[in-house]
Amino acid sequence: MKKIVCAAAALALIIPTVFAARDRKARGGKNSGNVVIKVWESDDSAKTYIEWAAKEFMKTHKKVKIEYEHVESTDARAKIELDGPAGVGADVFVAPHDHIGALVNGGHVAENTDGGYISQFINAAQVASQYKGKTYGYPLGIETYALFYNKDLIKTPPKTWEEVAEIAKNYNDETQRKYALVWPVADSYFDYMFMSAYGAQLFGPNGNDRKQHNINSEAAVKGLQYFQSLRKKLLNVPSADMTADFCNSSFTQGKAAMLITGPWMIETLSRLGMNFGITTLPAFPGQSKPATSFSGVRLAFVSSYSEHPAEATEFARFLTSKSSLEQRFKITKQIPPRRDITTNDPLSNGILEQTYHAIPMPTIPQMNTYWSAMGSAYSGIWDGDDVKTDLNTAAAAMDAAK
Repeated sequence: MKKIVCAAAALALIIPTVFAARDRKARGGKNSGNVVIKVWESDDSAKTYIEWAAKEFMKTHKKVKIEYEHVESTDARAKIELDGPAGVGADVFVAPHDHIGALVNGGHVAENTDGGYISQFINAAQVASQYKGKTYGYPLGIETYALFYNKDLIKTPPKTWEEVAEIAKNYNDETQRKYALVWPVADSYFDYMFMSAYGAQLFGPNGNDRKQHNINSEAAVKGLQYFQSLRKKLLNVPSADMTADFCNSSFTQGKAAMLITGPWMIETLSRLGMNFGITTLPAFPGQSKPATSFSGVRLAFVSSYSEHPAEATEFARFLTSKSSLEQRFKITKQIPPRRDITTNDPLSNGILEQTYHAIPMPTIPQMNTYWSAMGSAYSGIWDGDDVKTDLNTAAAAMDAAK
């Protein structure tokens, strides 16, 4: 009986190894003369781009075959954690930049050791591709929020928040629910621009020091006091009513002349036939540069489990080359994050210009506390709470976060 059990146990260990080896051989592993690079990416336009890039790459790499597999970028981290060690994961996969910490700490991605590579990209993309001083990602696209304006209502978009307030004096009509500018005032994503208005840097200059959350710093207090003052100046609406749906519909119906949102709204507004433009966020009093926004960067990663790291790295670099990202923009309309690319689309140019004044969302675990704690703080402050009290409460939650 003991021999049978031992034999069964041995067989249980052998079978996964056999199947993994067979899979590696089929994909061009050590026992095969072919090199097959599996790529995970989202569907729709992202898939179209990978398929285009694969054909172009294989023209000059005859012994390499690129295989696309549909895995949504937001699901790639969890999938590589399971499939990578099993030998069935991707060689190259795409994920949001805020997954980089977990991917690196788990040992799932290979370092990008080409020192000169990342300097070709805008600062926000450089920061997003790095973790603990090392580069891992290959930037594919970047997005942030900016100022959308109705050209039929606003001929010249405002450069400062003071100009926004001046427009509101003549445009606002609370009885008709007409407002010069709308945005979700209790959303921690958009409202970071107020926290950072006078120099407060969330989690320090590198965005990775939980002790430097700066949520209740003097600079943050000053920024949120200005934020609170805007309710009387241009948008006297309770925070609970300022949902994304309300803001978007107000803009599409012509009741709001301006809207702070991101590139995900471009297709909808264009389909509705709106005559709109996009420009950078207004500058704060005493400043000449646009407000600082959060940005999100889409990164390609080379799996640390790849049996063909050289070819996988070469394909990742090809995906993010100047000519490739120019083609990617044509296919996906996602902003290319390279310094040497300027899009010809005026709407996309407005988003691109704001990315130069954006910082990538921090990736440390305490960001989860920022979203919830500061969401409550922004809401309460907008509705009249004492600024310092609410920020101290949020800071206490951040200090207790693990």
